[in-house]
Amino acid sequence: MKVLTAAQMQAIDRQTIDEIGIPGVVLMENAGRGVADEIVQRFASANSPRALVMAGKGNNGGDGYVIARHLLDHGWTVQVLALAERDAIQGDAAVHLRALENCKGQVAFIADGEALMGALVDVGDFTVLIDALFGTGLTKPVQGVNRKAIEWLNQQSSPVVAVDIPSGVDASTGRVLGAAVNSTLAVSFAFPKIGQVSYPGAGLVGELVVADIGIPVQVSRQVSSDYILVGADEARRLLPVRNHDGHKGTFGHLLVLAGSTGKCGAAVMAAETGLRAGAGLVTLACPQSVQPGIASRLTEVMTAPLSDFRGEANLKALGHLLSLTEGKQALAVGPGLGTGKEGSSSDRGF
Repeated sequence: MKVLTAAQMQAIDRQTIDEIGIPGVVLMENAGRGVADEIVQRFASANSPRALVMAGKGNNGGDGYVIARHLLDHGWTVQVLALAERDAIQGDAAVHLRALENCKGQVAFIADGEALMGALVDVGDFTVLIDALFGTGLTKPVQGVNRKAIEWLNQQSSPVVAVDIPSGVDASTGRVLGAAVNSTLAVSFAFPKIGQVSYPGAGLVGELVVADIGIPVQVSRQVSSDYILVGADEARRLLPVRNHDGHKGTFGHLLVLAGSTGKCGAAVMAAETGLRAGAGLVTLACPQSVQPGIASRLTEVMTAPLSDFRGEANLKALGHLLSLTEGKQALAVGPGLGTGKEGSSSDRGF
């Protein structure tokens, strides 16, 4: 699955709006409805479900107004706190704010931290808290009323749903910009973002869901494949198809050069990993002084002892090692090999 930077996602949105002709207000509707659907699917079984939406002044806040309207349609009690003056909300977000108000949605406008803390006194328990403060465009540390809101959200016991990405996380790097929401669920739009799968941001995402917001295939297929998230489904597609009449000799032979005194575990794990990854045969080449101990821990891996010096493979083993590479389809070098001068790649040719 492709993983995007904030700039790439902004370019996709702009191309969809300017070149394809799908208005931004439609994309915002699709995004908010997608988040609302995820919330209803997970939390609608609660008695008298209640939601609190923390909305910023930008497009992420606009998504929050859409979410609030759809939750109202599902019979939820919804409280919306817009962390801005009414006149500061413009563009597509203002369109959906008016739609929410026209559907009898109640919105409180709060522009400073003291007023926010006052509004949150005795608000009661919520089935879910919705973080619609910042989206993928955040580039500077969070301050003021928004930081107060993030700190309050992180102190609550109710699950927090992040709209697109937890507010405060840099979508392109995963860095925390001053403070960030620790969400239970993050509903990303169109594609996952690098900040959602790179730490420390990845540790704040919780469950990650990607919602379709109506980006046309003609646009999405043009996205660069510079960054790929390999999940279980992607990994399965990458594995070659095995013949039903195959055997260990037809699935490749891996040679592993690893291990030294005190670092035998790394060699054992590397060799076993080769088998689990699908190699039909694995040979582990290791220093002769540690080979007996390593061999006793491996039942399916062949071992080849190499000339060593003080428990590390050295240059004298190079000829033997080169002969071992014959007939092998892959070579893994390094785990636990040691850093002694005799085995160093920098000055000895390994």
